[in-house]
Amino acid sequence: MTDFLRIRSFGKLPSLFTRLFFGFLVCFSIAFSSSVFANTTSPSHTVPFEQLERGQYTIEVSINDSEPLKFMIDTAASRTSIFNKTYSRLGLDTDSAQKFINGMTKSGYRPTSTVDKLSFGRHVFTEHNIIILKDWDKAIYEGLDGILGMDVFDNLVFAFSHKTKTLKISTGAGYSKSRYRRWKKIRLEDNPYPVEKFGLLFTYTQLGDVHIPTLLDTGANFSAINWMSVKGTTIAKERRRLREEWIIQGSIGAFKPLLRVRFEQTNIGGIKLKQHEFLVMNFDGFPVNNYGAYPLVIAGIDIFEGRDFTLDFAENHLYIAPRPRKLRINTRSSRIKRQGDE
Repeated sequence: MTDFLRIRSFGKLPSLFTRLFFGFLVCFSIAFSSSVFANTTSPSHTVPFEQLERGQYTIEVSINDSEPLKFMIDTAASRTSIFNKTYSRLGLDTDSAQKFINGMTKSGYRPTSTVDKLSFGRHVFTEHNIIILKDWDKAIYEGLDGILGMDVFDNLVFAFSHKTKTLKISTGAGYSKSRYRRWKKIRLEDNPYPVEKFGLLFTYTQLGDVHIPTLLDTGANFSAINWMSVKGTTIAKERRRLREEWIIQGSIGAFKPLLRVRFEQTNIGGIKLKQHEFLVMNFDGFPVNNYGAYPLVIAGIDIFEGRDFTLDFAENHLYIAPRPRKLRINTRSSRIKRQGDE
């Protein structure tokens, strides 16, 4: 691989969890649940959404006609899950069999529960199997009860409006494509690697003349890239430096190097991003790229840059609204000012 990465700045992170958040810890289950889906006669409806401290999107979910629960929308989770505190509060039963869950940093068996009904908006899933996750301090702090995964998004369209703080949920035929004539359209596809697909959605990231498979992850507030993707570049030299420091410090714990880099120009799914920041890290516990054997990029919600977007799960498309005119003018003015300073 040629040294195509022009790096403006490096920054070593003090801790994994300084930047790593929900999206990389959620489950990738080997088996999908089977459930009965009862849709409404209405083709579309609107529900309010909230955003977590770092920007991820949440909506209200009900389990067995419970009070509203706070669930994060996570396209990098193959299965819907709840935290143990929510499971205990609702008094749910536990299934006899456990499921093996793969995550970015942790893997292992977790209990499951088959609930009579799981619903959000006007959509209802009956006899639905969900994963029970260990409690996370950050989730408790944010008041998060669970995570909506890809097992409940099939044939739906999610349109996010930041102006109204609402999410319009439609069936596959319940929205007009003419609205997106000027929006950026990104085709999403299955995992291109010869591994278990997990029902997740991918695009590609272009760095120089290299195209790297990229997982769309609305559960992550930032973008990440694995060390395999930067093999043979100046970034790889930084990994060697980090390893030398780790050895000097006594080789305590496992060597899991983290590096924050900013690329002058990146193209994710056709979205041109300037000075976009990535976290370079190991994906060795991640099955979607054969546990780190293949290059992989994780595209978090930072690629939206705060713009409205629509996730069409029926046809596997992502639509992103144009940048606001004011933002484009400010960006252009800043670029001219930088050139003048030079």
